[in-house]
Amino acid sequence: YQVVGLGAIGAIEVGILAFLLRAEDALQLPFGRFLYGDLSPIAKGTRFGAAFVDMTLGFALVSALVFLAWLTDRVWPLWPAFVLALGFASGLSLSGHSAADAGSSWLSELADWAHLAAASLWVGGLIQLAFVVWPLEPELRRRAFLGFSRLATGLIVVILSAGIYLSVLRLPQLDDLWGERYGQVLLVKLALVSLALLWGAGHHFLVRPALERGEPLFARLPRSLAGESMVGMAILLAAAVLVDSKPPPKPVSQPPLAQQQR
Repeated sequence: YQVVGLGAIGAIEVGILAFLLRAEDALQLPFGRFLYGDLSPIAKGTRFGAAFVDMTLGFALVSALVFLAWLTDRVWPLWPAFVLALGFASGLSLSGHSAADAGSSWLSELADWAHLAAASLWVGGLIQLAFVVWPLEPELRRRAFLGFSRLATGLIVVILSAGIYLSVLRLPQLDDLWGERYGQVLLVKLALVSLALLWGAGHHFLVRPALERGEPLFARLPRSLAGESMVGMAILLAAAVLVDSKPPPKPVSQPPLAQQQR
């Protein structure tokens, strides 16, 4: 409950900070004037501002449901909190590149949301497994690891499928991958994803079969899970840098020479 509550409150506070930084960059005001400025036109009149308001209120409701579950010692409030958290996470997809750039569509918005939601569930599950279940619930370690291993397989499929689609959509040419800043950041992210996939494959193909056979838990498995979760958070950080980067423009098709001569 402490970790989940910290995550929900962190989403609100970091979201407010991100909104302020984005507004300061848009208004180009000195800090003294920005501190007392009216940000309502950005909050109400822009796609990003509307998404910020909805996500802030949504995660405030998520925090209230998590607190209610902890206060009453009941599990049922966590289910609507889970659904709301996944739903309001779509605000980033509805206000970013997948919604505002040329060539965007409902399919790009859906792919971006699926990519972000699956990555959040994967990294969040790793953190819970490494820092909550392992040190506090020894009797749940084996069952939790096997259950998360099955879930992580499906999440990785969603992450890779949506990520490949979005990469092809946002990079018109192959040389944009190393010639543009957006592509260079994407290369760093892909390197981190490759490392995480190799790490997770070791857990899936080496650790999981041993646990299913009833063999003792590996002594260094907690450190390995913590390391994989750190790589996952680095991937999310790279994704945040991508959100702040501008994809390269699509090449403009030139009319045929015969039409130009006419």
